[in-house]
Amino acid sequence: MLFLPKSTQIDGLTFPLSGLPIPRRKKRHLVRGDYETPERILVKAFIRPGMRVLELGASLGIISTFIARQIGSGGSLLSVEADSSLLPFWERNLATNGFTGKCIHALACPIWTETVPSNLLAMKFNTCEDKLSGRVQTSANGAARSLWKTALNLCTDHQFAPDALIIDIEGTETVWIERGAQMPAHVKLAIVEFHPQYTGAEKAGQCVQALMDQGFKSAGYQNHVMAFTR
Repeated sequence: MLFLPKSTQIDGLTFPLSGLPIPRRKKRHLVRGDYETPERILVKAFIRPGMRVLELGASLGIISTFIARQIGSGGSLLSVEADSSLLPFWERNLATNGFTGKCIHALACPIWTETVPSNLLAMKFNTCEDKLSGRVQTSANGAARSLWKTALNLCTDHQFAPDALIIDIEGTETVWIERGAQMPAHVKLAIVEFHPQYTGAEKAGQCVQALMDQGFKSAGYQNHVMAFTR
């Protein structure tokens, strides 16, 4: 595809392409409509009007926009993204489609405790040329301690009580293995992308088990993305 349009439509939503800090090949995925397809399928299947959704790992706001459409004017969306340079594109994508929400710049730890585990505090978010491939990694210096927030911190700070979670945090979900998912009873739905390419298959399986130990049951599956309900 030699020519890329100024914007593209995916499932009835419009996404501008100009200025996106992503490789041309990923822009082509957007134009073809096959970007984040598993997440889109599960969001459409499980997110309902009026839901309060906490999204950890918002990226450009593509999935956020689909969430906003699903929840409608009676719902609410609080998104979290580690790369502050992506926030203007998040805002643009929602605004282009007539939706509103809030996106917070933070490193998200997906547990409901007051404190972030010390091993995560020693890590920082590393970006790369492909802005969609950044992830948390161990750092000998420059750890971003002040950016780390647990899910409880985020919800307390913004007076938000979600009934649904959307999680795509590039392997940080492994915190559940030792700490447990520790999700409050008002969370009834979790859609999670697992990352065996980073964590290994065994740890990815242990993360699934951690959610099941919290009373969740597998309700849907697309590639590495699973939906859980309770």
